[in-house]
Amino acid sequence: MVIRNRPFSWLYLQETKKHHYHQDYPKNRIKLWIKTDHNVDKTVEIIETWISNVTNLYHSVNLTIDDGNHLQFDDEKGPTSWSLKRFKHLIELKEKALNVARENWADFIFVNCDVFLTDNETFKYLVRQNHTVTGPMLKSIGLYSNFWCGMTSKYYYMRTDDYKPILKREKKGCFNVPMIHSALIINLNKYESDYLTFNSSKIKNYNGPIDDIITFALSANYSGVSLHVCNEKLFGYVTLPLEAHEPLDYDKIIMKNLKVEILVDNPPLKVNDIFNSYIPEKSLDKLGFDKIYMINLKRRPERRIRMIETFNELELDVTVFDAVDGR
Repeated sequence: MVIRNRPFSWLYLQETKKHHYHQDYPKNRIKLWIKTDHNVDKTVEIIETWISNVTNLYHSVNLTIDDGNHLQFDDEKGPTSWSLKRFKHLIELKEKALNVARENWADFIFVNCDVFLTDNETFKYLVRQNHTVTGPMLKSIGLYSNFWCGMTSKYYYMRTDDYKPILKREKKGCFNVPMIHSALIINLNKYESDYLTFNSSKIKNYNGPIDDIITFALSANYSGVSLHVCNEKLFGYVTLPLEAHEPLDYDKIIMKNLKVEILVDNPPLKVNDIFNSYIPEKSLDKLGFDKIYMINLKRRPERRIRMIETFNELELDVTVFDAVDGR
């Protein structure tokens, strides 16, 4: 796991299925490899708090914090911009993680970023597919997801007619795609996994950009390794990436929107009690009205809970009015 400047996401990531915490998979068989650097917020503090509470559950935890006096790379315009040096550093870290897994004779490596796995059997499902590289299809805000169905001749994203049916789960299964990122499992028992890399210098005649996910996708393509995205189940969600011009605080808005989206099909995300001090108190508002009513049948408690949580997330002061029907 490579982490930088996403404290608002991390508060909720730890209490959901991300970082293996609630996965139906033996934790004593899992080694955590976590790297973080160049943080300008409370990311490190939050990570250390979490690690201190879960270390004894895992086979091992390798945590490296390298902030020092450097809050950003010298070619960055800000903490959310992706400069050449930042890309190269990320590639180095991901390649290191892949090689550490190989050196430790790991059966699988799960590479992930800011994702919420709301299905606690995701690991088991991905392993059962027995592909070299498999990722769960993750929903987000709008049409963003963690896979591509098309790639241009310059190796960048291209929207195709196949994308929406997979995203909206109108077609279900595991699909061969040119790109999968943010959450994927690599089966290191497969001999062809030895050809996978994030480092473009290891690919003969590479002519693509300096980009970790594109390099990885091309290394798979050149080696005849298929990348699969699976959508048979609703596995979880992925956060939108911050754009270069957006301040770090915009992560709060992204998280708010994503949490409301998650409430459509799932119970609310909760923060572990150890992080309560990081959550600001909410000030509920009636938007200038005397009352805002939520009318709902009492016999639909799950829907009621999700609706109340949605209004709470939107910081609206709502009065619940019990609906009546013919039953």
